[in-house]
Amino acid sequence: MNDPGSAMADSPPAGSLEPSDDDSAVSGWRAAVWFILPFLLFVGLLVAAAFLAA
Repeated sequence: MNDPGSAMADSPPAGSLEPSDDDSAVSGWRAAVWFILPFLLFVGLLVAAAFLAA
């Protein structure tokens, strides 16, 4: 009953870009970063434009 290939069935193949299922906390953190990053860049550009215009 101890199949050495069964543990590998749950993980994506080597070289695959798909994340494995066990890092859901990291993927949630990455999703939050990619959601907030455009807003931070937009605010940074506004601040830079205001600084250069002054």
